[in-house]
Amino acid sequence: MRKVMLVDDEYMLLRGLKLLVDWQSLGLEIVNTEQNPILALKYLRNNEIDILISDMNMPEMAGPDFVAAAKKMQPEMELIVISGYSDFDYVRAGLQQNAVNYLRKPIDTDELLATLQGALERLQVHQQQRQIASLAVQTQTRNMVTTDQKMEQQQMIQALDIDFTNEAKVRLVGILNPLPPKDLVNYLSVLKMVKGFYVEGQDFIIVFQGTDVQLNVFIDEAPHQIGAEHRPFLIGAPIKDSTQLHTRYLQLRREIARQYFFETAAGLRIMLLDTKGPALTLPSYSEVKKALDGANLAAFSTWLTQQLDAMKRANASDLLARQFALVVLLVLSDRLTEFDDKPNVIAAINHAKDVSELKAQLQWVAELATEQGTQQFSRNVLAMRQIIQKRYPEQLSLAAVASELHLNAVYLGQLFKQEVGRSFAQFLNDYRVDVAVDLLRDSDQDIGQIAEVVGYQNSSYFYKLFKKQTGMSPGDYRKASVLSS
Repeated sequence: MRKVMLVDDEYMLLRGLKLLVDWQSLGLEIVNTEQNPILALKYLRNNEIDILISDMNMPEMAGPDFVAAAKKMQPEMELIVISGYSDFDYVRAGLQQNAVNYLRKPIDTDELLATLQGALERLQVHQQQRQIASLAVQTQTRNMVTTDQKMEQQQMIQALDIDFTNEAKVRLVGILNPLPPKDLVNYLSVLKMVKGFYVEGQDFIIVFQGTDVQLNVFIDEAPHQIGAEHRPFLIGAPIKDSTQLHTRYLQLRREIARQYFFETAAGLRIMLLDTKGPALTLPSYSEVKKALDGANLAAFSTWLTQQLDAMKRANASDLLARQFALVVLLVLSDRLTEFDDKPNVIAAINHAKDVSELKAQLQWVAELATEQGTQQFSRNVLAMRQIIQKRYPEQLSLAAVASELHLNAVYLGQLFKQEVGRSFAQFLNDYRVDVAVDLLRDSDQDIGQIAEVVGYQNSSYFYKLFKKQTGMSPGDYRKASVLSS
C-alpha cells in the first residue's frame, strides 16, 4: 500500500477527503492527517510518505514555504496542492515544487481520482528507474571487488566515484543477514559515503568512503533493528589503493563465514586485517590421541568445548575448526569396532553450518565409542597392531605378518577383523593416512614423497585412500591448513 498524508487547517475538508474516494481500492492508505503544517513537517522528518495532499493557504505557514520544505525532506514524494483561491501565484509555487496537480475547492471526485492515478503511475515509473539504477550500481560494486582484471576494475572505480587519494578512507563493510533488508537498502541509498553495495547470499557487502567519525555515525544511525546491537557489523581495515580491493573482499568473505560458523549473534567487530596475530596451529593426530587417551564421555565433551572455544577466541577460521574435527574423528574411529557411518560423518563435518552441528557429530561418535566399551585385544591381534604402528612404511601384508607370527593367515585375518572391526588391510591404510595427516601439516615434503614415506609407491592410490578417509584430497587438506593459519 502507498502511504498518503493529508494536510489542511480545515477539519471538515480533511474528513471529507477521507470519504471522497475508496483509497484502499487504489492501493492507498491515509497514514496521517495534520491541520498544522509545522507538525506535518515534523512527521515528514521521520516517516516516509508517497503522496502528500496539502492545502496552499494555512495560517501557521505559507503554502509555498510548506511544500518547498516538504519536498526538500522527501524529494521523490508526489505532491497534490489544493486551494480555494484563484491567485495563480500560489498555484505556480505549488507546481514549481513538482506538485502533480492543482485542485480547486470544492474538490471534484473524478478530478481527484485522475490526479491520484497519475501520481501512482509516476511513483511506479520512478520506482522502476530506482531499481534499475540500484541494480546497475550493485552489479558494478560486485564486479569491482570480485574481479582481478585491473582495467575493468579501474573503470568501475571511476563510475562509483571512489578516490583513494582522498583523506577519507575506503573500507569494505559487511552486515550479516539484516532484517528487514528493505530498511537497510533505503538507508544505504541516501548516504554519500556509501559508494556502492550489493547483496551476497543474505549478507550486504558495502563500499564505504569516509572519515572515522562518519563511519561511527553510519553505524550509530543505522535502522534500529539492523544496528550493531542486533546484527554483526564487520569493518575492514582501510584500503590504500585498488590493488587491495580483491584481497580485502576475500578476507571479508572468510570472516563472514567464520562469524556464522562460530554463531556470533550480534555485536560490532572491527577487523584489523593489517595486524597479524600469532599463527594458529592445527593439533596433530598424535597430540589429539594423547589428549583423549583414557578420557570418558564427560571429559571428552569438556575438552572438545574448550578446544573450539579457544579457536573462536583466537579468531580461527571455520576451515581450521573443520580440520580439527576431522583429526578428532580419526582418533575416535580408531576406538570403534563397528563404524559404517564414517563417510556420512565426514560429509556432515565438512558441511556443518555452525560449530554446534560440528560438536554434535563428534559427540555422537564419542558416545558410540563409549557404548562399544574399551577394546581388549588378544595377544596375537595386539602384536599385529604393534607391527603396523612400527613398520607401516614397509610393504606389509597379512600373509607376511602371519608367517612372522607362525600363524595361519586366514585364521589371523578373521581374528583381527573380529576384534578390531576392520580388516588388516583397512587398519593398515587407516593408520598410514593418520600419519600422513601429520606429515601434511608439519613437513615440506611434496605429496608424492609423503605417499612413499607412509608406504605407498602409487601416489594415485594414496590420494584415493586419503580422500576416502578425510573427505579431502591431500592437496586440499594442506592448502586449507595454510589458509586457516
